[in-house]
Amino acid sequence: MRERLSRRLPRSSLAWVHLITTVLSWLVILGMIGVVLAPTLGDLRTVGGHDWDQMESHRYLVTKTILRFHQFPFWNPYACGGHPNWGGFEAATIVVSPWFPFYLTMSLAHALRVEIFGSAILSAVGAWLLAGRFTRSPAARALVVVAFAVNGRWALQITAGHTWHLVYGLAPWALYFFDRAAGADPSLAAPRRRDVVLTAVTIAMMVYMGGIYPMPQVAVMMAMYAAFLAVQMRALRPVLVCGAAGLLAVGLSAPKLFPIVETLRRFPRLVDSPETLDLTTFVQILTSHDQDMGSRPAPISHWGWHEWGMYVGWAVVIIAIIGAVWGRGLRESPLKWAGLIALLLGFGSFDPHAPWSLLHRLPIFESQHVPSRWLYPALLFIMVVAASVLERVLRRSGSARGWLESALVPVVAWIAYDIAIVARQPMTHTFANRLPAVIEATGPFHTELHTPAEMNYAPDWAPPSLPAEMANIGTIDCGTFPAFHNYVRDRNGRAPGLGARGKGDPAYRGEAYIADGVGQATIASFTPNAITVDVMGAQAGEHVVLNQNWDGGWSADGERAMNWSDTVAAPLHSPNATVIFRYRPRSFIPGVLVCLLTVTALAFAFRSARRTPQALPG
Repeated sequence: MRERLSRRLPRSSLAWVHLITTVLSWLVILGMIGVVLAPTLGDLRTVGGHDWDQMESHRYLVTKTILRFHQFPFWNPYACGGHPNWGGFEAATIVVSPWFPFYLTMSLAHALRVEIFGSAILSAVGAWLLAGRFTRSPAARALVVVAFAVNGRWALQITAGHTWHLVYGLAPWALYFFDRAAGADPSLAAPRRRDVVLTAVTIAMMVYMGGIYPMPQVAVMMAMYAAFLAVQMRALRPVLVCGAAGLLAVGLSAPKLFPIVETLRRFPRLVDSPETLDLTTFVQILTSHDQDMGSRPAPISHWGWHEWGMYVGWAVVIIAIIGAVWGRGLRESPLKWAGLIALLLGFGSFDPHAPWSLLHRLPIFESQHVPSRWLYPALLFIMVVAASVLERVLRRSGSARGWLESALVPVVAWIAYDIAIVARQPMTHTFANRLPAVIEATGPFHTELHTPAEMNYAPDWAPPSLPAEMANIGTIDCGTFPAFHNYVRDRNGRAPGLGARGKGDPAYRGEAYIADGVGQATIASFTPNAITVDVMGAQAGEHVVLNQNWDGGWSADGERAMNWSDTVAAPLHSPNATVIFRYRPRSFIPGVLVCLLTVTALAFAFRSARRTPQALPG
């Protein structure tokens, strides 16, 4: 035992310095995360405001559907008159995620905090590993982490309830695995096939976890890095690796990706994006200490400051400039240019031919806006290049490297403290709301036009859904589905595809009714994905209608349901009948089959490769 420990101990003074500075650097990183997130631990019963109700509703629906109804969370019957849940890009994002067990076993408020803390640490570890591909210095790696993991942008977005922003924490992991798979630097470990798969798995996880902005942005930036790297290497391997990882990611994420595409084809989310950013505001975004939800230290073209602010401080700005100017090398130059292009995209539509103006015309990106979100992954790329420049300086310092490494740690600690104090500002009111006293129920179910007044716990730009969902009440007013959101409705409160009605609406006829004749229809049993309706005294040929918005995934007694004025219906063949309406996305089973085929192909490929070297061909 003693001999084994002795073999693992550092054998040089510089190695001892690296060990000690690694420990100190991680104390700085964890301390920074603790300082930023500590305000969320004041009252562990509270929940968030602004967009948090939407995200909390999505998460609660998953646990309620699984634990109380023992079903997969395919459909959300509670908000907007019912809408696809598994096919929503921001819905059911905890099912395939590291946080799923916590939501199943803890209260919602506690699990939310686990997800936030866990995502911050996951991001920090990924940034540390990625930076380690470009520098041996623990302090330089820590510099990348403290600039990226929980900076001012991260805190503002989390306070606003933009939980998809947490998925940016997978960005450094994706780039780390891809850089390993590309194998551009022969001094590092040889590229492995498994790194291609791990790249794909990371991107697929970004799909499952709701990375509507992080996933497409990272995919574009990785493709740019691969293309520039291929030019530098004069080899196609980076492009081929990128393409292979992309195809595998599609296959692995197909059970979620296909329903999302199916939903977007029916309800394309086409948004204008005229936002622009000037240099003066850009500097204030990065350096102003006034970084809270209601702040406005500089003029901005649209939205609130939470969509623009990204405090990192002057020290990081100067270091990033050094990286952008002096960064060079086989991998550094491609990484730098990918980061700079993303930075330019972040300046928005300043010209009809600006990069963002052109990119915004393409599929996926035509569904996005707020181009300032490109600044966050751009910062990661440029800071990694800056760490490489710092490594070059340290390498040239010779015997003084150990002293310089030691001196860098307090500098990084000061930068971390400076960012943390500013990022902490919005976090003090991230979870500032108490839920009303609601008795959680699984039945009976009915739909209201508006959220009951006693459940409107956090009036904001969108009506709350969570308390009604807990009480097993549906609401037509909603903010959980972009196509039916109150924000996009006409003067009559309607939107295309919104067929369901709620109590208080003159057109409301109950949760089930006979549309075109005599007879009565009542709900006999209710679950989110399966609703049984008993019909009495009707006539053959009439139609029974379920007060849920129609979707192609609905069936009635095993046959495809009818679209009856954007509600779900089925023909009747006898005066008395029991009709079982069920929902499952049409593309879910094909997606599962594609995923299984992908996994099977990978298993077969790895089994065949056991008898051959694992390194990718040069």
